[in-house]
Amino acid sequence: MFGKHIALSTLAASALLLSACGGGSSGLSTRGAIAVSESTGKAALVWNAVDQNEANDAARSKCGGGDCQVVLQFSQCGAISGSATNAVYGVAEGVSAEAAQQAANESCQAKGGQSCSAQPNLTAQCN
Repeated sequence: MFGKHIALSTLAASALLLSACGGGSSGLSTRGAIAVSESTGKAALVWNAVDQNEANDAARSKCGGGDCQVVLQFSQCGAISGSATNAVYGVAEGVSAEAAQQAANESCQAKGGQSCSAQPNLTAQCN
């Protein structure tokens, strides 16, 4: 949770997902997105969408606020980090879930967040 002010929720894109083992030899690449509502503090992380438009639309829809905006588009792994003491967050892409989360934590801290970390039920995901 981002302090007392922001609660996060996560939902995965459910339509047209590639198999859990990846695209095999099909050559397809999937996309992800993170959307955040500044007014409610809710966020959504979507991955394995068949294209960027689908990822963006799903993230905005699942975010749940009328003002949800896509704050990160990713083709590898994406993460969001929240401050434990104030309403600050950071997002980042990385080559692994761990790298993305570390970069998101650093982004959050660079914006003035304190004790930034991954949020429950909103962990870094990879396409």
